[in-house]
Amino acid sequence: MCICPFNVEITYERSDAMPRIAKCRRVCAEPKHKFFKSDTLLNEEVILCVEELESIRLTDFENLDQDVAAERMSISRGTFQRILYSARHKVAEALVMGKSIAIDGGNYEVSKKLCEASKRCKHCCFSKKQEE
Repeated sequence: MCICPFNVEITYERSDAMPRIAKCRRVCAEPKHKFFKSDTLLNEEVILCVEELESIRLTDFENLDQDVAAERMSISRGTFQRILYSARHKVAEALVMGKSIAIDGGNYEVSKKLCEASKRCKHCCFSKKQEE
């Protein structure tokens, strides 16, 4: 029941249009290690996207705020937060349930430009190039 002073009926038309194309997320580098095996006999695995791993790396390993990390990945803070929560949930599921973790896929591009924060990053593919 609408309590607005204007008695307007709002209808939403559903179209068969394609959903909005997801924006590419920027990551520093391809992960070097793409599979982590559990020592249990379970043959189950959790698939972590590359951008989910990057979100964990930036916030939990590099200790960046979500705003700064989102800017580095060229996405909004809200999108970054959704990616991070999904990643943490998958990692927690793998640890608690004894599943393996496979890092594969996603909608990302590897950064080609020099990172401004490469001197502060603990794991930046550009930091070694700048020192040479």
